[in-house]
Amino acid sequence: MPITEVTITRRCAHCRYELGELTVKKDNMRLMVTETAWCESCGSDVPELREVAGRVSSVQAEQASYPGNPPVPDVSAAEYRRRRLEGRHL
Repeated sequence: MPITEVTITRRCAHCRYELGELTVKKDNMRLMVTETAWCESCGSDVPELREVAGRVSSVQAEQASYPGNPPVPDVSAAEYRRRRLEGRHL
């Protein structure tokens, strides 16, 4: 069964304070809005940012699954040239 509803997180555009969540149908989803919302942290009406709930954590989980970089040997430029001329790989 396809997902028809999405949870949207509303945040303050200035301090990123979470203003709340709302659930909408995918067809009616609007992430870009021009209205302002009251932010308790800032104490004023501010523009709001909307993003799909769980997006940040899913991006972090995917990045954590990437393979790590191999260690890079710390050699001087002269040592690097010498090793390269000898045909040794770093």
